[in-house]
Amino acid sequence: MIQSRPIEIEGRFVGVAVNASADWHFVAMDPVLEDLDGVHFPDPQEMARVARLVLARARGARQLPLPFASAA
Repeated sequence: MIQSRPIEIEGRFVGVAVNASADWHFVAMDPVLEDLDGVHFPDPQEMARVARLVLARARGARQLPLPFASAA
């Protein structure tokens, strides 16, 4: 039987964990996590942990200033 569980990070619905056999695969609903779409994980908790890390990294990248371009 196929099982699924929503993955929510800080109140934000980001995807679904789907169990079709021995492991779980991620179905991304949030464009920030599209690189994780279809990736297999041992359980939904690990999936949520990785999704949280990717979201935090994306947030941090948006907050960094653009590199200073010097005239050569």
